Amino acid sequence: MKGRKLTLALIFMLGLVLTGSLCYRAGRVEGASGGGVPGSAGDPLITKSYLEERLKQVSGGTATGFVRVTLLRGEGIVLDSGSELMLYSGSAAVTGADGLVNLTTGELFKRGNSTVRYNLYLAPANGCGIEADGNVTAYIRGNYRKN
Repeated sequence: MKGRKLTLALIFMLGLVLTGSLCYRAGRVEGASGGGVPGSAGDPLITKSYLEERLKQVSGGTATGFVRVTLLRGEGIVLDSGSELMLYSGSAAVTGADGLVNLTTGELFKRGNSTVRYNLYLAPANGCGIEADGNVTAYIRGNYRKN
């Protein structure tokens, strides 16, 4: 009786080992091991440096698509419709008949209003922009020209 229990236990263990081996092999055949080419659809994980490089290619040279612009007192920037601006330092007044939309607060800043630092603005039409009250550093995404 004791020998029979031992035999059944060994057969059961052998069955578990064989089942586990078959499951492992099936997973390997189906690609569960992640053997894809790095960066391909089979292996979608990417590195930070790859992402930054790809963003530079897509956005025209910078990782964020923003360009740093420095203005002196009295200088201005005129934006094309759809361009974005963020005032980083200094103070500036809104110019243009249509003003700027403050995307951070959802408000319309009309001509003459002072911009708020670190808020993102959108030009709703061509000819909108800012005029520097002092030295200003701004980041712009989109088409613009200094005046």
